[in-house]
Amino acid sequence: MLNTQILPTQATFAQLLQHYLQDSQISCRQLAKELSLRPETLQRWLSGEVQRPRQRRDVLRCATYLSLTQVECNDLLTAAGFAPEPLLSTHSVLSSSKTRVVTTMPVLPPTTSGLPIHLVDGIHRSPFVIGPPITEPRQFFGRDYILKRIFDVWKYVPLQHIAIVGPKRSGKTSLLHYLRKIIDTPIEKLRPQQRNDWLTVGYQWVFIDFQDPRMCQPESLLRHILVELDLPVPEPCGLSEFMEIVDRYLEIPTLILLDEITAGLSSPYLDEAFWWVLRVLGSNHAQGKIGFVLTTHQPPEEIMVNDNKPSPFLNIFGHVLNLGKFTEAEARALIHSSPIPFAAEDEAWILEHSKAWPALVQILCHSCLTALEEQTPREHWRKQALRRMLPYQYLLDYDEE
Repeated sequence: MLNTQILPTQATFAQLLQHYLQDSQISCRQLAKELSLRPETLQRWLSGEVQRPRQRRDVLRCATYLSLTQVECNDLLTAAGFAPEPLLSTHSVLSSSKTRVVTTMPVLPPTTSGLPIHLVDGIHRSPFVIGPPITEPRQFFGRDYILKRIFDVWKYVPLQHIAIVGPKRSGKTSLLHYLRKIIDTPIEKLRPQQRNDWLTVGYQWVFIDFQDPRMCQPESLLRHILVELDLPVPEPCGLSEFMEIVDRYLEIPTLILLDEITAGLSSPYLDEAFWWVLRVLGSNHAQGKIGFVLTTHQPPEEIMVNDNKPSPFLNIFGHVLNLGKFTEAEARALIHSSPIPFAAEDEAWILEHSKAWPALVQILCHSCLTALEEQTPREHWRKQALRRMLPYQYLLDYDEE
């Protein structure tokens, strides 16, 4: 480290970070890029608008990249309101007019998981996903027409609002996860020819699952939105305070993804005043930089809350897109992703019995792949696969409406 002047004893996180950045001769842009932070987020740290980063590990990553000593790292952690690291072996070093303790900082490898690195590397993703939504863009197939419609609407301001309508297990939640991740996913983490250029880089996303009980409480929901956007969180965080923060600080085009909106509308805690605030945000505030997309089983105009009064929020959704089955080409692309190729006879059987519904294609492909790996007779795995499809029979009936 370079020699540095002595800082005030009670230096803030912003002051310390500015000081260490200057010492290291690393630019803000370079640090933001290395830490995968938005430049605006780092600027809020440096200006003091955000006095405490959300994640302790972000402070540790800063310290590692800036080559701070352990004492300097602990000063930064303490200033940010986090517990310091346990001291390692130390020795005293004279530095101009003061003595400071210097230790070797452990290298913190970047990881998106709390699992040890060797376990993360050893985990392989299932080629076919049954049950949970698809969260990795590489595993998301089809929906090109819907995606083009959605992203075309979001290329311009004011951002417009979209409702995704489809039956259970039609892939609505998977679509939301894909929307919020695909733009920022590097091309090397996608399948060949899979697009990630739908929008220019610079949009930010907030995912809200109304089946999470915390999202059905107004204050925790508003806090969640502000935290996800790296905006200041006021105390208390009521509707008026939330609106004030958004009006004052929001600069980046923002898309708020609302999964299972009917669960939110049914919450007794999210009252009409709350939904009016969301409507105002999507209509008159933020200079058109906020867009909403929701998922539902019914078109917005048919949704009723418990007292049979329509929510004022639903009136702003001018784009309604129906999520149905795959095209044959999309279903075949998913089938062909199997690590062991399927026989043409099995491929045709999967298409016939799934009617190209994504969830059913996944079930039948998983059964076929398992049978190939275990050398199970065709008649046996097909019978078992049809039995696994029974809970989702309504999809085949929906197709006939």
